Amino acid sequence: MRTYFDVNMQLGRGSVPVLGAATSAHEAIREMDHAGIARAMVWHPAQQGVYPGAGNDLISRMIAGVPRLEAAWAPLPPTPREVVTPAFFDEMKAAGVRVLRVLPADHRYLLRRSVMGRFFDDVAERRIPVLLSPEWGVPFEAMDDILADYPSLTAVVCDVGIWGADRKVWPLLENYSHLCVETSLVSLEAGGLEAGVRRFGASRFLFGSKFPHRYFEAPMLDLEHADLPPADKDAIAAGNLESLLEEVVL
Repeated sequence: MRTYFDVNMQLGRGSVPVLGAATSAHEAIREMDHAGIARAMVWHPAQQGVYPGAGNDLISRMIAGVPRLEAAWAPLPPTPREVVTPAFFDEMKAAGVRVLRVLPADHRYLLRRSVMGRFFDDVAERRIPVLLSPEWGVPFEAMDDILADYPSLTAVVCDVGIWGADRKVWPLLENYSHLCVETSLVSLEAGGLEAGVRRFGASRFLFGSKFPHRYFEAPMLDLEHADLPPADKDAIAAGNLESLLEEVVL
C-alpha cells in the first residue's frame, strides 16, 4: 500500500464553518485513517483569521505528541517584530516546525523583498519550504515577484486550479528550480499530472488535498491511476515532501 503525506490540510474550524472539518488531532487522524493518509502537514484557520502568532501556538499545541501531524506556521513581515522576532527560528526548532504558510492578503502585507527583507534570505538558506496559494491571497503575479526576488527559496504552489494552470504554473517551474506543485486541484484535469511530470520530473510534485475544503480521495485516485512509474507515484505521494523536510536546517 502506498504511503501518503498530505502537504495541505486544515485542522480546526474557522469563522466560516466547513463541513467535515476536524476539530482535534484525534478527529484528523480518524479522517486520515479512513482515507489512507499516513501523515499530514496541518494549519489552523486561527492563523489566518485571528492572529498568526496565536494561531501558530494553537496548532502546535493541538498536535503535540501526535507524530503523524506536523504544523505549518504563518509568519508576518519581520520589521514589526510581531511574529518574526530574532528568536523565530529557535522557536520553530523547539516546536518541531519545518514549513511556513504565507497569508499576505489576510495579514495585510505585500509579499516582496522590500517587506520580507533578510528574513526570506534566511528562510531560503535554511531550506524551509514556503506554501503559496492563489486561493489564500498569493496570486501568480505575486509568486513570480517573490521567487524572482528569492530564486533559491524552496516554495510550494498550492491550489493551482485547472483552467490554464499550465500557462501560469509551468513558466514558474521552468524558471525557479526550487518550486514544487501541490496536487489537490491538478487531479481535476485529465492527464494534467502526467503532463507536468513528463515536462519537469516527478520530484517537482507533492501530494496535497486541502481537506476539508476538498476530499482526500480525488488526488489519491488521480495519482493511483496516473500513467506514471510506481517509483514516481511513491515520490509524489510522500517521498518528495519527506526529502524537502530532511533538508531543512533550523
